[in-house]
Amino acid sequence: MGKISERREILERLLTFVPSRSEWHRRLLHQTQAEEVSVGVHLAIFVEPYLTAVLEGKKTIESRFAVTRRPPYHCIEPDDYILLKRSGGPILGLALAKSIHFYRLSPSVLTELRRRFARQLFAQDDDFWTQRADKHYATLIELEDTIGIKPLSIQKRDRQGWVTYDRQYLRQTDQLRV
Repeated sequence: MGKISERREILERLLTFVPSRSEWHRRLLHQTQAEEVSVGVHLAIFVEPYLTAVLEGKKTIESRFAVTRRPPYHCIEPDDYILLKRSGGPILGLALAKSIHFYRLSPSVLTELRRRFARQLFAQDDDFWTQRADKHYATLIELEDTIGIKPLSIQKRDRQGWVTYDRQYLRQTDQLRV
């Protein structure tokens, strides 16, 4: 199965797991009825307490830090759909990517990210930032219209924390925003 048909299949499966009168149902229906799916679809793996914080609206920015350029770095765009999956468990929610910022990290950039975004990242403890001190790249994704859904199992056997189903490319230029 190719990536595009896999993306459509995921969205079709999601239709029965979201509330039928929700904005998410309308979005999913529009995408599955279109000739071509026009949004990016991403699977984000979460551990606690971060998954619950996202679903409760306490964590409004999702971050991914890495040593190398890997998804979602330059693979996600505004209005893409993010499936929120519990590590070792089912998908429990959806979120819309509102704004995305990509960073080449340095100690000063990491310090500035902490100063500006720690509360929205639900990352105010020192351990969070210490564990990311050796990373070189960061993606910050502002989440919007987050919704909990009925648990949906999806087959995933690797240890990747992020899967991008449609944008397997990395843009050529890095954008540094602080």
